[in-house]
Amino acid sequence: MIPEAYTVKEVIEAWTTDLNKKLEAQPEAYLMALQRSHATLQLLSRGKPISPELLASYTGNSIAETRQFFREFQRLGGELDEDGNLIGNALTLNPTPHKFRINGKQLYTWCSLDAVFLPGLLGKTAEVESACPVTGELIRLTIAPGGVETYSPRTTVLSITIPGISCKTDGPQSQTGPQSDTYSQMHFFSAREAAESWRESRLGVAIFTVEEAYQLAYANWISRKEKLLEQHKQQIIDKEIYDSSTDSPIQLTSDTQDCDCCSS
Repeated sequence: MIPEAYTVKEVIEAWTTDLNKKLEAQPEAYLMALQRSHATLQLLSRGKPISPELLASYTGNSIAETRQFFREFQRLGGELDEDGNLIGNALTLNPTPHKFRINGKQLYTWCSLDAVFLPGLLGKTAEVESACPVTGELIRLTIAPGGVETYSPRTTVLSITIPGISCKTDGPQSQTGPQSDTYSQMHFFSAREAAESWRESRLGVAIFTVEEAYQLAYANWISRKEKLLEQHKQQIIDKEIYDSSTDSPIQLTSDTQDCDCCSS
């Protein structure tokens, strides 16, 4: 069976529709999830596990609520260590095929698409390395908050899952984590020919150039973060945000111009 070809517009619309449904169905829960995700990514970028107490201090939730969130997150495929600390949520401390170096820390991402959009969410440039699962060739990218700066080989492409076709992103059957349908099918490939040979038996997976992957990343994560943080700043942004350069929290005020949570 030859997999159907999907246009960039169709894939962006599929992801946009999926994310909009979640926002419209449960706006308060969605904003809380955004707040937790924002805090989790910033804290993970330090290269250290996140305790329930630490995350609670940044989100304003109780420790009990945060521990319950950790348990549910782990049940769905999220990564916790043996002490019950969170160590992976798109950005992870556990080794994966996708190396992600940021802030001088060697981290990893759950999938290739995470590596493309996370610099925009974190407001920092990342050096990315991944091996093509077909040819074994090493792929390197430098990705800044504003876009992909360099990558090699120049023939690099990505496989992209499509919500509702190749993966479930909502409902009781949905899972997260590097082994889920959503993340485990998104890779970097050294050339389109390699990607197409890998995709032969997989339905609902698109093949994107690096530039097209960034279009998807910007449309559905980076620009969405900017808009939602601006519209709901008082609900989402904590009184304190983490300054990874000093290993201490800094006070967020109306005069803060270049904080991690507002940069892109």
